Amino acid sequence: MCLISFGLLAGIGPGLESFTCLNRTQQYWIWNATSGTFQSVNNHLYLSARFELEIWSGPLSGGSQAVLLFNRGENNNEQITVNWTDIGFPVDHPANVRDLWARKDIGEFTGSFTSSNIDSHGVMMLNITLTK
Repeated sequence: MCLISFGLLAGIGPGLESFTCLNRTQQYWIWNATSGTFQSVNNHLYLSARFELEIWSGPLSGGSQAVLLFNRGENNNEQITVNWTDIGFPVDHPANVRDLWARKDIGEFTGSFTSSNIDSHGVMMLNITLTK
């Protein structure tokens, strides 16, 4: 279980804190308004590359993942990449990707999938299933 809180971190600035109860690890990220990213206080790695591009996912029956790609940007059509590690799939395993709203199979991909351009404030909903 992971608890996340937003707020001001020890006078450093706006950010978020993650505390994992089971193994007692704690991480902090600071919001950088210039780059639009959260950066780790500990190792300076980025939590999110682009604030306006969101990936939401959840499990489906049979082990598939429903994945929603959301472009919150104001003016741009954007491609969004979902990495298998982001949805709990092994990076070296192929998966079938299906566009649920278009009702068509897109193809088989290994490690990640990058969408076509998604309009500003547009979404793409996928079903991603590991191949056997």
